[in-house]
Amino acid sequence: MTKRKRGANKTGQNGTQPTQKRAKTEHPPSNDDEAAHADLDKSPFTETLSSAARRREAKVYELLGSADSDERIAAADALVTGLLASSEAALERHLENRLFRGLASSRNASRLGFSLVLAEILSQLFGSKDLATSKYPNLTFDKVLNILVEKTTSSGHIPGQEERDCYFGRLFGLQCFVESKILFDEKLRWPEVLDLLLKMADKKVWMRSHCGWVIVESLPQMGQDRAEETLQKLSDIGLGKTAEGIGIWMRAKSCYPNLKTPAKPWHDPMSHGVLSEVARVLKDNVAQDNGVDTAIAKSKQGGWSAQLHFVWDLILATFIGQEAGGKQGKDKLKLFWTTVIDDGLFSKSASDAQKFRGFVIFQKFLQGLGTENANLIKELFTRNFMKCLINQAAKEDRYLHRAALKCLQSIEKTVQASPGLLLPVLKELLGKHGAYDFDQRTSTKTVENLLQYATPDNAKSVLKLLRDPIVIMKETVPGEVEKFRQVYAGYVSKLATQATPAPEASSDGKEVTNVAELGVRELAACAYSVQPQFKPDLSEKSREVFRRLLASTIGKVMRRRDDAEYLCNAVISIEPTAVNMSDEIKAEQGSALEAMRKLLKASKSSNSKNAGASAGLALLYAITVLQLYDGAPDAISILQDLERCSKNNELGRSELLVEILLALVSRQSPMMRQISEQVFEAFTSQLSNEALLLLTDPLVAEENEKGYQALFENLEDEDVEMEDAEESGSEDEVEVIEEEEISEIGSDVEFVTLNGATADGEDEDEDEEEDEGEDNDKEQKEADAQELADLDDALSKVLRSHRLDKDKDAESSDNDSDMSDSEMMALDEKLVEVFKQRVKNTGTKKEKRDAKESVIAFKHRVIDLIALYLKQEATNPLAFKSLLPLLQVVRTTTAKPLANKAAVAIENFAKAFKKARAATDSDAKLNTEEQFARMKEIHVEAAKDMSHAYARAASAASLLVASSLLADKDNIDAINALYAQTFADCQKRKIKMQGFFFTDWVNWGMGHAANVPQQAVL
Repeated sequence: MTKRKRGANKTGQNGTQPTQKRAKTEHPPSNDDEAAHADLDKSPFTETLSSAARRREAKVYELLGSADSDERIAAADALVTGLLASSEAALERHLENRLFRGLASSRNASRLGFSLVLAEILSQLFGSKDLATSKYPNLTFDKVLNILVEKTTSSGHIPGQEERDCYFGRLFGLQCFVESKILFDEKLRWPEVLDLLLKMADKKVWMRSHCGWVIVESLPQMGQDRAEETLQKLSDIGLGKTAEGIGIWMRAKSCYPNLKTPAKPWHDPMSHGVLSEVARVLKDNVAQDNGVDTAIAKSKQGGWSAQLHFVWDLILATFIGQEAGGKQGKDKLKLFWTTVIDDGLFSKSASDAQKFRGFVIFQKFLQGLGTENANLIKELFTRNFMKCLINQAAKEDRYLHRAALKCLQSIEKTVQASPGLLLPVLKELLGKHGAYDFDQRTSTKTVENLLQYATPDNAKSVLKLLRDPIVIMKETVPGEVEKFRQVYAGYVSKLATQATPAPEASSDGKEVTNVAELGVRELAACAYSVQPQFKPDLSEKSREVFRRLLASTIGKVMRRRDDAEYLCNAVISIEPTAVNMSDEIKAEQGSALEAMRKLLKASKSSNSKNAGASAGLALLYAITVLQLYDGAPDAISILQDLERCSKNNELGRSELLVEILLALVSRQSPMMRQISEQVFEAFTSQLSNEALLLLTDPLVAEENEKGYQALFENLEDEDVEMEDAEESGSEDEVEVIEEEEISEIGSDVEFVTLNGATADGEDEDEDEEEDEGEDNDKEQKEADAQELADLDDALSKVLRSHRLDKDKDAESSDNDSDMSDSEMMALDEKLVEVFKQRVKNTGTKKEKRDAKESVIAFKHRVIDLIALYLKQEATNPLAFKSLLPLLQVVRTTTAKPLANKAAVAIENFAKAFKKARAATDSDAKLNTEEQFARMKEIHVEAAKDMSHAYARAASAASLLVASSLLADKDNIDAINALYAQTFADCQKRKIKMQGFFFTDWVNWGMGHAANVPQQAVL
């Protein structure tokens, strides 16, 4: 016989009550519901219950416990109005059977709704109107209080949850007496309520803080005399030396400054003499300390809770209420925090739970003081706290790791809300109790994230704060000076790259500090100038880090044309005293700087039509000068080309500029790429036919050693420089430079030149590089497998042996005689030859692979420039000349990401052309014969490959050319005839093409026909 499960579906896991079903709130109440709530019956309640009366009461009490506050308020209003108009018997029945009894219910928001009604009724009965005397003489205060006690008293063996509900019901009921403000009209009322509160606090330790809070709320009402009596009673029973007692003492002192407090346990919990005892009490392990008095030993200790005790809110309010900036307030907070928090909750003997509580208290004080008394913030970053914070945040396996991270996030949010806190917070994190390499020590980006809140007003102070600790240093630990100065370089870089764009001028006419410019200038000065104030001097290793981060920073801050001016000024301001330059180089440098000044002056001229071009050339000068300082072998030749380019305003200028830009983008530096694109954008309208051919010619280069030699035949010296730069990078530098500052890998090739950082917003390129990396890895594995197989074959021929897994295929050998010395010598020579050949082949394969990857990476950068040109000059007849080279890239390249990029460039060209034609009234003059010839070439090109992606790109290119010819309606027949001829050739099997090449044409034609009445052209 199976036993019936008792209480099935009534309790959840761990014996908890099942989750109550909440009223559906997904849909807002209808007008009918609102009207029903507004029209609740407010008539007097009857003494006896009829069926209608039962339904009415059931409805109003159901709404009174609703989770919807509007429903609760409406029900409370109807209930209070009806009850106060009812007879004494009816009111008593509701108090006894409904209201006080309902406080013990945990259904939805019953306690809130019932408390709302009870507080109002108690106020009407025993308050100023005194209805208990005039209308309800039998409902005395004692009787009503006894009803509460009776209805919230648990009897017999009841489940723990029901017992808790009863205690919380009594607590809410007593709080209703406090909120009704009736307890102090007569002398005997408050002592009765206080006794009930203290009995609950003594019997159930988890109720102590709740009971203490009710006492705190009653203090402003009772007056000074009763407050003194209350404190004396708490002191007599030993409750004064608890967290609740401390809170009550502090609240009483704030309400009544002249209050006479008991001698024990203390007059003022915040006084210097008792802080050590207060620390022991708040530490929550008093029973284990020495010197515990009997009153405390008898008191029960509550279980640990993540929720902070209300005493901390009162303590925080005390410090916030003090005079801002007062020395006495600072000293008081410093003493309290050091004694109670730092030497208490963060002491060596403190438990993890106590340290966790310390972290939560820190967050509360940080947020509270940050908005009110910002000058007190620095007192929170004490020695033990900072040590624990750094240790716990350093590794994920630390017990309080998440709590420490929340503290750091709280610091960031506080500074974000009050940027004026940036300086004091940074000073504490990097100062005496913190660590200069705070981010590295904690494995976070706290300081880096805080630097984004630097403003033009405090930027110089922030930079000084970062710089001062690393100017004069004594190396107590080997490598510490190098490490900290490289950390400083990273801080300055983040300060510049995360800065918000500075306004052109302040409202009062004062000069506004450009935070990005300030950071760039500092990096440039440390990279190329001798800094006499640094002791010891900056090493070449540190300067290399500054140079790399300078290049990375320039690449990231170059977002607007206006940024070019301060970047050029930063380069002009450099005194390259740390760079060894010959007389020839100095002469070139002087000429370049002078040319930069002239170009910047021309760019500011309001009458200049080429302001953008002048600023672009000045920027190229600036970057090339930095290359000159770095010792780039072709920097002088580029400067000379720039000089000819700046002097020649028309003839050959665009061709020369394209050659310069191609030379720069070939280095794969993000800075070079960003600046090259910005300069190129300023010159797109000036590009000639010859310049465009120079730009598209690299796209047809073969992706092998031959193509590499054709593109980079003059870059041997640069390759040597790149190798040297790679060798100069050490592991320490890699640790300092963040992930964003690692060398950009263009198509799986790592280039390390002036900069190794990855530019922001390169998600598309990163995806492309990952795809190429997967393809290259697969090819590499196949090549390695083939290479090992060839080696096995060569060794088997020399040794006349075979692998064990080829016994079946091997020929049997009966010659088991030993070899002579001469035969062994001959065998050695053959083995040496085999391995020499293998090494040679391995080196050759690596060179071929590197050459291929370099060509592909260069084509990526070229297509970026072409895409920029097509976007800016969509209606320019020259733009259509790039279609065939782009199609050839899609067809011939072995790198799928490169093919995708070329195809996307064609699609974006088509969109830009359509948008530009719709925005302009006049059509660009296109040579019809050239366009038809180009479309025919596209059709011929489309037939060379049957791949789906290539056919899509070819179809888009062909329809783009066709759209450009529709300005003249006479061209429609010729367009259709050309497609028809191609279709006929496909039917005759002269060529093979994808079918959608022609369906796209049909859809395009039908779409054009449908739009003709609305617009003249597509």
